[in-house]
Amino acid sequence: MDKGLIISLTVILVLLALICAAVFLIVHKVREFSRNAFGTSSLSEGIKNQREQLADTPRSVMSMTRIYLPQIQRDFPEFNFEQYVQKSQMLIKDYLMAISKQTELVNPDAGDDLKNQVENIVQDLKSSGKSHSYSDIVIHETQISAYRNNGATVEIAFQSSVGCMSYVTDENGRVILGDKDIRTQTVFETDLVYVQDAEKISDNNYGKGSVGINCPNCGAPVKNLGKKFCEYCGTAIKEVNIYSWNFNRINEITKNKKQY
Repeated sequence: MDKGLIISLTVILVLLALICAAVFLIVHKVREFSRNAFGTSSLSEGIKNQREQLADTPRSVMSMTRIYLPQIQRDFPEFNFEQYVQKSQMLIKDYLMAISKQTELVNPDAGDDLKNQVENIVQDLKSSGKSHSYSDIVIHETQISAYRNNGATVEIAFQSSVGCMSYVTDENGRVILGDKDIRTQTVFETDLVYVQDAEKISDNNYGKGSVGINCPNCGAPVKNLGKKFCEYCGTAIKEVNIYSWNFNRINEITKNKKQY
């Protein structure tokens, strides 16, 4: 056999041996990593198991309730934390179902800004021929995440850990975002708004039509809703105080804004 041919074959065999050794080493390292990370030598199986585990693990929320609730109850003794947690959770479900069914938001605690927010989302979905389906909604936990008082309005932000089935389909019914078979764990933040001083509200603040700022008896404007009685007729305004709270915004804060 030609000496040059023998050398060429030898080089090829050495290269093949090196390639096989490299492949074996890579596979070994991948399996070792998978065993350490996921408890299984199959990387694809480990990733699948991890994804399923994450799908069943609730997201954590920013819990500032212990800090802010005493301040809120000092400023508004009638404020019922548990009641507004329930209202916030019900609102999130109504919000998601309105988007899923592409209808208007019907909830007595929703302000005009929030209703307009839902309307805009629904219009975007309809104009693009897409649908965003939500189902099997479970709210694991709700906590106060922020408290802001600027003298004109008061805002209390709630964060809720939410698990649900969530996916977006195009006009042909093809899933383009999310998964029909894997649950989504996410966090929604709802903003609860209260008018502190009607005279300080500018055109850029929350609209007066979204809150009650008039005496239920004489109709006179209530300049400070923290007051117990109307300064014009003396009527107790406790009910005005209770029903002036409205939820004016909902944001999903653990995902990038979805493009419909």
